[in-house]
Amino acid sequence: MPSGRWQARYPGPDGIDRPAPDTFTTKKDAEIWLTRQEAAILDDEWIDPDAGKVSFGEYGRTWIDEWPRLRPRTVELYSYLLRVHIAPTFGDRSLSDVKDPHVRRWRKKLLDQGVSEVTAAKAYRLLKSHLHHGCG
Repeated sequence: MPSGRWQARYPGPDGIDRPAPDTFTTKKDAEIWLTRQEAAILDDEWIDPDAGKVSFGEYGRTWIDEWPRLRPRTVELYSYLLRVHIAPTFGDRSLSDVKDPHVRRWRKKLLDQGVSEVTAAKAYRLLKSHLHHGCG
């Protein structure tokens, strides 16, 4: 680059050309970073850097629609839990922005509002499964 720094780009396994998040002081540093990306791809450990940017609500609806072999009543329950108990708090946040302290406060708020322990536990498990699958 004109600044004297090095920029690195690589094709991700999804076919999208991706730049490194930062530039590098030396060509060697850029090459090392690219080698690590290539190793992650080959080891099937690469994580899409944009994966956490999808909204929780969008991901949750897609997750329910695409999860294999869910019974109709389970789809109905999960959709209800997402719509009534999860989405009002987390629906517009990106997956990567939902952290453990947010989840603890949300669970406490549910219980303080009179949501039963059983329903709160089901909503909590659904929320955690979305976070686990959605972020890598």
